[in-house]
Amino acid sequence: MPPIGYGIIGCGNIGPVHAAAIAEVKNAKLVGVADVVLASARKLADQYGADAYDDYHEMLKRPDLDAVCICVPSGLRMEIVVACAKAGKHILSEKPLDVTTKRIDRIIGACDQHKVRLGCIFQSRFSDDALLLKQAVDQGRFGKLVLGDAYIKWFRSQAYYDSGAWRGTWKLDGGGALMNQGIHYIDLLQWLMGPVKSVVAQAALVGHKGLEVEDLATAMLEFENGAMGVIEGSTAIYPGHAARIEIHGTEGSAILEDGKLTSWQFAKAKPIDKKIEASLKEESALGSGAGDPLASLKIEGHRRQIDDFTKALRAGKAPGIDGREGRNAVALIEKIYQAAKTGKRIRVA
Repeated sequence: MPPIGYGIIGCGNIGPVHAAAIAEVKNAKLVGVADVVLASARKLADQYGADAYDDYHEMLKRPDLDAVCICVPSGLRMEIVVACAKAGKHILSEKPLDVTTKRIDRIIGACDQHKVRLGCIFQSRFSDDALLLKQAVDQGRFGKLVLGDAYIKWFRSQAYYDSGAWRGTWKLDGGGALMNQGIHYIDLLQWLMGPVKSVVAQAALVGHKGLEVEDLATAMLEFENGAMGVIEGSTAIYPGHAARIEIHGTEGSAILEDGKLTSWQFAKAKPIDKKIEASLKEESALGSGAGDPLASLKIEGHRRQIDDFTKALRAGKAPGIDGREGRNAVALIEKIYQAAKTGKRIRVA
């Protein structure tokens, strides 16, 4: 079987991460790069021996193009994904799939209709320690889940938002500190704790000028399983701190910071615990986006997820994170925004 031929649409900050990750994946090959700025596409394509396009529709005509990585601004993704699906190409999109569940449902519908696979990048799920944490939850090691919290206390300068007209807009960014930055850890929280039943929230713009969206938000969660939780997200906290997930139950607690376990305590010990406890001080392989958006763009998380997607395509099965799974975090964030706007408790699930 020949390698999976990948294309990339969008050559901003994240496009080069996809290209570098594809280069490290067995049975994957970058064959095309498209961007409205042809010089940007050529620069990235030349690096990896691919062809450059300023019209992605032309790239979609390639018979050796099997899958496309969508790396354009969030609010532009639906139309591009639908075109890719119609062309019979599988799609691996950056988070979020788009900025509303209504648009995401159109994406999912198009992929179903044209029988192509759809994946959503949430590379934080692929860290070794996140997988260990998920395994412990699934094994019931926490006992009854009591609290599940996500804290994303980051910093983004005014210059960061001013660097792109789409940043901080509802139409193209879909939201602020929660939808753009916090979504990875909101996804992790739901993946670990299960669906959220209801939410109360507040949001504000406190540290930046000219944004339509929030740079500070808090939400109180009630999960379907009876646990409670908190989400705190901001891009106005200098100098920025490690993003953190806390999972607490009647028989155990664990804390994950920037994809790395920093606390691991259970009432009933297992042999694996000593090995985990010995590694608690090790550096995260994912990097931290706390104060610098580029600092977190290490390729390992993307490499693991693109490897998973490649293997899924070759085996003819669904990827680890498909479109419906990718929809969940956006659905929750939409409800948080609704709760903040209305001041009411909003039903989620």
